[in-house]
This record gives sequence, structure tokens and C-alpha cells, in this order.
Amino acid sequence: MRPCPRKIIFLTFFSFLFGQNIEKKIINFYKSYYPNIKIEKIISHPTLPKKYKTIKFLFTPKNPYGNIKIDNKFYYIKINAKLPVFIATTIIKQNSPILENINVIKKEINFKRFYSKPLDKIKKDLIASKIISKNSIITTLNTKKAPLVLRGENVNVTIKSKNITITTTAKALKDGNIGDIINIEMNKRIYKAIVVNKNQVELK
Repeated sequence: MRPCPRKIIFLTFFSFLFGQNIEKKIINFYKSYYPNIKIEKIISHPTLPKKYKTIKFLFTPKNPYGNIKIDNKFYYIKINAKLPVFIATTIIKQNSPILENINVIKKEINFKRFYSKPLDKIKKDLIASKIISKNSIITTLNTKKAPLVLRGENVNVTIKSKNITITTTAKALKDGNIGDIINIEMNKRIYKAIVVNKNQVELK
């Protein structure tokens, strides 16, 4: 037997009126930024209501605490949580590969406000964008995707002139990927070149 239309309308309105469980709403708020966060406890002052019509977060999920506004009333909340992160097991030099279980390990730590977002996974082409100290957290700030051309490394340079093609080497003065125009140093002079492949550029 199918429910009558009036009943359907009433149930929809009821759901809108009381919304999702507030604690579940708080958990989802944090998981939108940290998918792997494990919230152990939610502390609030005053006590959170069981029902509500509107809710607004007045802080970002980067913080473990802040104010929320529920039906025009302010509440202070704080969470105790764990977050799995990657930690450097040794000093990692700039432009060196980041390798899980080689120079970083996964570890669960207490959630806090981080200077930059910790990575939730290590990709194969990840390298250090700066020197990373031992026991440092691997984040979006101290890592980057390995470019096809690395600053300071030698690259193969193709020079085309009419029907002649010459290949030589030069020093890259900037990181670059396919299509990027970078400066290179060749014979103590600076030239512009376009990245065409890994460690391969073509003189402009």
C-alpha cells in the first residue's frame, strides 16, 4: 500500500525541521576536510540541543575548537580526535623522493591545528619541496609533484635552425613540466627554453 501524498510531505518537513543529529553534523564537518579523522569526543558549552532547525559553523575544520550557531544561540565546541599522518623517519633533502615505509611512516597523532594540511596518502611522484627534518609531518607545504625538469639539474637541449638540429646540455634554472617556458644556463649565458619531455627542452 503506497503512503498518501500528505504523509510524504509531513515526513519531509519533519526531517527538515529537526535535521541531522548535531554530533553527526560536526563529524561530517571535519571529515569534509580530513576524511580519515577519528573523532573520539565532542565537548560543548552549553550542552548541544537534541533538535534544531538551523546550524552554522563559525570556524574552519582546520581547528579542533570554535563556535557554532544553532537556532540563533551560540555554542562553543571542542573535539578530541586522532588523525593518521605521515612522519619523516630521517632527514629528507630537497627534491628527494618521498617513499612510504622507506623515509616516511604512517602514524596516528592527536588532532590539532596544523600549519599546513597533512597528506592522507603518498603518491609515487611525490618529492620534498624543501628540506624536511626527521619526525616532521609530511604536508602540502613541504612536498610537491615531481616536475619533468628540476631546477639545478642538467637537461638535454635541442636547438633547431633551418635544416640543422643540434643537441647539447644545459642547467635548468627553474622547475618545469611539458609546455612550460623556463630559463636555462648554457655556456655561461641565460636562454629561454620550452619543456618537451623529462629532462628535455627545446631552445626558444
